[in-house]
Amino acid sequence: MNSRGHSLFPAIVLILLAGVSVWLDRITRQDETVKVDKSLHEPDFTADKLTLRRYDLSGKTQYILVADRMIHYGDDESTELIRPRLDYLNRPEPVRMESDFATVSKDGETVVLIDNVFLKRAAQPDKPEATLRTERMTVWPDDERMRSDAPVTLTQGKTVIAAERMESDNIVGNIRLQGLVRGTLYRNTPTPKP
Repeated sequence: MNSRGHSLFPAIVLILLAGVSVWLDRITRQDETVKVDKSLHEPDFTADKLTLRRYDLSGKTQYILVADRMIHYGDDESTELIRPRLDYLNRPEPVRMESDFATVSKDGETVVLIDNVFLKRAAQPDKPEATLRTERMTVWPDDERMRSDAPVTLTQGKTVIAAERMESDNIVGNIRLQGLVRGTLYRNTPTPKP
């Protein structure tokens, strides 16, 4: 009988070791699913002095987005930008857009500029500098389209136009002003032909 107890001893020790191993594994294992509290809207990461470059199919820089700070929220995949500046460079007339604040959609295709929105198109030999001011502007950077449902003020040289709303397509080159539109238009004096 004593020899039988000695033969079961290694099996009992192995069973105890296996049980202790399973128990230790269970108490030390962390929950593999991270539970996100959807009621909390807290940033999951931030970045300071952000610079993002977008290239066209030929490899030229299409635009550069710079912001003092970027804040990303994991609960809804939204992004906020503090003091964003967007420069369109791959065009004959460089354009700069800036504002105090902006939000970026989850897919990155829509940017909403908020507070002190300012756009400037550089002067060209045949065109004076043009600017636009508003408090809110939705921009689709890749399509070079924008829309404002807030009042806008456009200037080009001495010409000043104010409107209640605006839509623009920079690729096609048209601007549609809507609502009450008023302004003062100045024509360039044509150069006399010999």
